Amino acid sequence: MPGRCCVATAGGWNGSSVSAEAFFSQYTLNGFWEAGVFASDYKLPMNVGGSLHYEHLAVAGGYQFRLAATRNRAVNLYGGGGAFIGVELFDPMYRLPAYYSLSVKRESFLYGIYARTEAEFFLGRRLALTAGASARLTPSSIRMFHFVVGLGLKLII
Repeated sequence: MPGRCCVATAGGWNGSSVSAEAFFSQYTLNGFWEAGVFASDYKLPMNVGGSLHYEHLAVAGGYQFRLAATRNRAVNLYGGGGAFIGVELFDPMYRLPAYYSLSVKRESFLYGIYARTEAEFFLGRRLALTAGASARLTPSSIRMFHFVVGLGLKLII
């Protein structure tokens, strides 16, 4: 399918909350490149009680190499990575009491790299179910490593 374009959307779980992503991609001979957006919500317990919620909103792009496939290409396994930039929001819904002082600004610049593995299972000629895992590395002020697993749909255009 080299040259074929597709749109994909997925929902994920990061251990504390959900995330969502949408990507546009184009197949090449040995994989596909991707460009899109993701939004992830995280929460961390605080030692004074309650949880600190923070979100990552970013644009991302990368390349996935085909690692394995069935003979008829109905099932494919990809691995690769990319980079992202965006914004990190701390306590975006103002859930913390006003007397708690965050030691960071409420929003900050976000950037990093990600490693990703994804399996696609074709349900028809133009529709595939995807299952994947992504590890994001960012110099965040809260946590540097974020892991997300998810399920999604891919529509071949």
